[in-house]
Amino acid sequence: MLAAFLPAIAVQVRRFHDRNISGWWYLALFIGGFVPYVGVIAGIAIFVISVLRGTEGPNKFGPDPLRPEARAEVFA
Repeated sequence: MLAAFLPAIAVQVRRFHDRNISGWWYLALFIGGFVPYVGVIAGIAIFVISVLRGTEGPNKFGPDPLRPEARAEVFA
């Protein structure tokens, strides 16, 4: 179970980074998923963030993986 759980977390955090959102928000929404009624909203939020397109061009988490020729000074 752990062998499937850890890569799933990594993929979801990567998806949040593609949207220029910190991965800590995934942890907050995941924990919020255990609270009654809030869990439904947290699940919907995770789903919506997962299906939206990533930000165009580079963001604070790195270059755009779909357009590697577009560069940015991430740590400038």
